[in-house]
Amino acid sequence: MEYSRTRMNNFKTARMNDHSIIMAISAIIGALGIKEVWGIIQKKMDIGAKKDEREENLYTTQIMNLTEKINQLELKIDNLITENTHLKIKIVKMENRIIRNAKNKVSTRRYKDEESK
Repeated sequence: MEYSRTRMNNFKTARMNDHSIIMAISAIIGALGIKEVWGIIQKKMDIGAKKDEREENLYTTQIMNLTEKINQLELKIDNLITENTHLKIKIVKMENRIIRNAKNKVSTRRYKDEESK
């Protein structure tokens, strides 16, 4: 029985708390007027929307900066690839010259060895 009384008391206080909140809200609305309360609510909503818009603009600028950096890196990679191919071509040409010079030296040695015999 006591349990049900405490439960009922808790329920009544909850009802009273809700009732007092409703009374406070209606008193504020009555004192300020519906237009003023709506203006305050609208200002809060506008501030939230502006904050979201600023965050979106920040994200957009960050994305634009990152895409620009990616494009620059892609250009650098392309330049390095072309430079690498040019260097490979130079290496092949140098190897051919070295081989040609080595063949010429070997053939002149053979010629000199044959003349000396």
